[in-house]
Amino acid sequence: MFVFYDTETTGIAMDYTQILQIGLLFTDPDLNILSSKKIDCRNSPWALPSPGALLTTGFTPDGLKNRKNTNFELMQELDDWLRMKHWPVIFLGYNSIPYDEPVLEQNFYQNLLPHDLTTAKNQVNGQSNGRADVMRMVQMAAVYMPSALKLDTLNYYGAPSVSLRNVAEQNGIALSDDDAHDALNDIRATVGVAKLIRKSAPQVWEQAIKLATVAGVEDFLSAHAVFTSAGFGRNKEIKSQVLTALAPQKGSATRHALFNLRLDPAPYLQMSVTQLKEALLGKTGAPPNPFVMIDKDKQPALMPMDASASVLTEDDDEALYKKRAKALKADTAFLDKVAKAMALAEAETRMAAPAARNTPEEMAEKKMTAPVRAKIDAWAQEFREAADWGERAELVGGFRARFKDELAADPSLDRFVKMAGRLVFEHAPQELTVLQRKGMQKFIAGRLLNPDTNAPYMTVAKARKELQKIEWQRKQKDDVKWKDVTDADIRRLKLYYTAIEKKYAPYSPYAKKPARKPANPANDNVPPKAAQKPAKKPSNGFNRNAPKP
Repeated sequence: MFVFYDTETTGIAMDYTQILQIGLLFTDPDLNILSSKKIDCRNSPWALPSPGALLTTGFTPDGLKNRKNTNFELMQELDDWLRMKHWPVIFLGYNSIPYDEPVLEQNFYQNLLPHDLTTAKNQVNGQSNGRADVMRMVQMAAVYMPSALKLDTLNYYGAPSVSLRNVAEQNGIALSDDDAHDALNDIRATVGVAKLIRKSAPQVWEQAIKLATVAGVEDFLSAHAVFTSAGFGRNKEIKSQVLTALAPQKGSATRHALFNLRLDPAPYLQMSVTQLKEALLGKTGAPPNPFVMIDKDKQPALMPMDASASVLTEDDDEALYKKRAKALKADTAFLDKVAKAMALAEAETRMAAPAARNTPEEMAEKKMTAPVRAKIDAWAQEFREAADWGERAELVGGFRARFKDELAADPSLDRFVKMAGRLVFEHAPQELTVLQRKGMQKFIAGRLLNPDTNAPYMTVAKARKELQKIEWQRKQKDDVKWKDVTDADIRRLKLYYTAIEKKYAPYSPYAKKPARKPANPANDNVPPKAAQKPAKKPSNGFNRNAPKP
């Protein structure tokens, strides 16, 4: 069974964006539609929609404001609908694994729902849900079965364009400009593309579905000592690799190292863990790097050798590759070093990345012990199932006492009560104390009016900068992206962001303090300078107004 879905959101910053609309189609294994669902919501006060998102989707600030559902209500309804389906199911979208999946997880998390739903297990049979990406299937079909789809339209780099609109248009699947960027219309087109791949490129479809779960990937790696992975480079050039599986990363349930067998493994076998870490990071030797990292929960594009004829050349020696693969797999000491080196490489990559901000959103993946996780889950369930917002406000108010010991050990757990407090403020601010309401207003103002245009979330300053770029692009002769945007659309958004700025200016921590006015003897009750007594000079370096000992 499959659930196809698509989201329309407030922007592209995945940790901070909110889903404004989601469309879903539930199908049987033959892709016959059994049921559908579309839910809309307004944005929360702290989630400012970007100009690009509004202009692309056609959503307007007034239209969003008048929507019935909040994001919390949308996600609750979505969770209920999905849990009514017969698990396990495979979730599919178009470009969903790099974008919609993390956005969906983040929106579940911010609304105190279990955020691993698309990979969760059926509690009865233990089978896991899976996730697949139809755009990735299109790319695989273009490489491994090049005559299956019509892909004559090229992208900026000269490779076949795999945008949903271009693929649908060239292959007789209805999706007009007016239909695009409505979540349900987009997902109907995605189902149409999936049906075409299933019919015209069955090997690609079957392989992609097998790789939709971690267990499926592990089964493939165990069953195939040698296999390929391929994609398009510039100018329709196919870049491929002949691979074998090495080892899972130490401490990771999903990360796995592969080796490109077109390169001689001998120079790497005697390397230390540190040297292998440098090689994994691409810091050792001349390119190409022989190591390939995959995430087993993100549908890696892998293909058996007997289905890889289109990417193999006369220079490929399968017998040699099998020999190399056998030697690598037999060297347990080498595999152990690779597993350890992967963990070191990931840690170094994390340290080199920009420091995570101390926001609840960026702590979504922060680890917790099983007992703490269970206790937080129980509290979150009470919050979701509370009879009214008054009860939810009480759960917010009692959080720190209830989790006193856990907070002492891990202060970051207060991210959950912060997110819950936001939800109460959005739905029933009267249930909070005056001090709590003021704190929330300051938080929202601090986020929306942040003058730093490099902030990770959308702000008024970033929105204005983005609008300037859009206005410049519209003036270019070859502009296509914003061809339907009018001056009135731009003016409406400028007024919208100005109104937001005015609304929260009184609470802004960035507001400039007014300059101190000079003394005015007429109205400030300060005697004229001439009438003031001359100040006595202090006799030492201490404050002359300090109390005497």
